Amino acid sequence: MSVEQPDPTQDEAESHLPGTYTEPAGFVKSRKYSSDDKIFYVEKEHENDEMPDNIAINVGENRYSLEEHAAFRDAIVQQILWQLDGVKADLNGDGTYTEQGYMLYVFTIKEEETGFVTKQYYIVDDYRYCLVQLTNYTGSESVDEAARIMVDSFVWNDLQ
Repeated sequence: MSVEQPDPTQDEAESHLPGTYTEPAGFVKSRKYSSDDKIFYVEKEHENDEMPDNIAINVGENRYSLEEHAAFRDAIVQQILWQLDGVKADLNGDGTYTEQGYMLYVFTIKEEETGFVTKQYYIVDDYRYCLVQLTNYTGSESVDEAARIMVDSFVWNDLQ
């Protein structure tokens, strides 16, 4: 007798994120990994992979105004360095803007042993941020493109 499993790509809960963004073509929400506050996307047909490339999006609060974005950046760098303690990895950072004109910090972490790449896109606002984080296990360019679509299309609800 087999038991039918729920489809992990169907997300029944609505997002509680205070912003909107374009969901990338070829990617689906993963009910298996998502919560109300953090939405995960995986490529179609890879929902059941052991380690699928994925993109997560969530919003958080911080103690920094938009004018203090450099202090926010420094705090994020310190947090990443703490998390990487003992891990052989390259860390690169860049500051730019999204297509919507929001301040954006991008941190790229490439693990030396595995070659896995994590990119963290921080869309900065007054006392809050939106984090789009991709984890790329396969080296696929499509996951990078999908994350950038989400980042560049993101708009805070209360600023629309």
